[in-house]
Amino acid sequence: MFADIYVPDFFLHAVLRAEVGLEKRPVVLIDPREKKPVVLQLTAAARAVGIDEGMSSTQALARSTLVQIKPRCAAQEKAATDALLQCAYSFSPNIESTAAGVCTLDLAGLPNLEHEELANEMVQRLATLHLPAQVGVGENPWLALLAARAARPCCVINNSTEFLNALPVESIGPSLETFAILRKWGIHTVGQFVALGKEPLSTRLGAEALALHERAVANSTRPLKLVRPPQTFEETVAFEHEIETIEPLLFILRRFLEQLLVRLEMMYWVAQELRLRLRFESGEPYEKTFRIPAPTSNVETLFRMLHTHLETLRTEHPIVGIDLSATPGRAINHQFGLFESVLRDPNHFHETLARLTGLVGAERVGTPVNEESYKPDAFRMERVLLDQSDNGGRLEVCDTVPTGGEKSALQRGPALQRFRPPSPARVQVTRGQPAAVESTAFEGGVREARGPWRTSGQWWDKERWGREEWDVQASNGRLYRLCREARGWFVEGVYD
Repeated sequence: MFADIYVPDFFLHAVLRAEVGLEKRPVVLIDPREKKPVVLQLTAAARAVGIDEGMSSTQALARSTLVQIKPRCAAQEKAATDALLQCAYSFSPNIESTAAGVCTLDLAGLPNLEHEELANEMVQRLATLHLPAQVGVGENPWLALLAARAARPCCVINNSTEFLNALPVESIGPSLETFAILRKWGIHTVGQFVALGKEPLSTRLGAEALALHERAVANSTRPLKLVRPPQTFEETVAFEHEIETIEPLLFILRRFLEQLLVRLEMMYWVAQELRLRLRFESGEPYEKTFRIPAPTSNVETLFRMLHTHLETLRTEHPIVGIDLSATPGRAINHQFGLFESVLRDPNHFHETLARLTGLVGAERVGTPVNEESYKPDAFRMERVLLDQSDNGGRLEVCDTVPTGGEKSALQRGPALQRFRPPSPARVQVTRGQPAAVESTAFEGGVREARGPWRTSGQWWDKERWGREEWDVQASNGRLYRLCREARGWFVEGVYD
């Protein structure tokens, strides 16, 4: 047995699935690449106001001022085709991309399921992708396609002879000239056409009649040209009017996310990375990649990442189109240890970092790393990476304690408690040494001073620096660290 998935007006629905509610409005589809574009496909609401295929855009607008004219979009048609094949592959490993909006499945070897239930499940699953489909099941691919075209929305052929006899003759695809001749003869169904006989039909109508008779009897099968669904998950839309606010953009992105996650789930994947591309009126491209620390299929988590980024995005030009794609991956299962410090929700931590970045700037958020310099407190900020290369969001805690000689070396001498920031001071210098100090940290005379210890660096660029340090004992017996820079004197800390 074979099943056929058929999406009527596929090119039109490939465009409509990006926007909510358009399928209920008068919408027509044209091909802007043609010299004189005409209506190719249209919605039921457009047909109800008198519009038909072959009309020009002007004629369509003359029928109703509410009609919307949409151009064909190759990117949206590809996304819809990918979604159709991925959905079909979730039911059978043997699929064929028969035509635009048509996919054939070989049901051989599948568990014994009710064909009616299977067809209904296909229709429902495609409905979540906003593709209104019809499914037919028959003994061979051609019968399954005829059943799909006649389905409302599902059709399972149990008796092929009865089905074909009642089928309209235009279902087997005669040319306009041949169809007009058959109508003059009073032939309206496939059964009446077959009753005329193969030889008389070929004598009067030629080679086309032989091909039509072969389709009408539908007693032959053919091998499928098997394909594998692409591992690309992308949704795109071009706006008719420019977007300057965040609300409509978030509405579309939420819809795209839901569709992408449904497609990923059908292939037993989760989202590992999101890539957002914005198209501006100026033609300048913008792209942002969101690396997901813990691959997930949670739409709320992924949507918050997009929302947080767009809240802080400032553009000079309005947006005319967006592309959202997802990179598939496998969900990570953590085996938590007893003495491990683990981020239970890396995505939530990543979202918090994104919000902090939007508030204080990217240069102020990250992990501080010491620089290779003698300058005190010299460090740089590095971006926090939480992905599979970082052990799946695990933060390692070092609990190693120096022993032996290392331990005694660390305990040698008093420890310096640094003031952050250092306390400005007024220092009286006598014979080149600090003699008295006035600051908020301490105030009074200096009993003894040791130093200076001078350091400098980066003399070759504008970030050059230099300083001298002193260890002094105040009159109360406590030890302090003083330093002098180009800005003046400071009390840096006190020794325990």
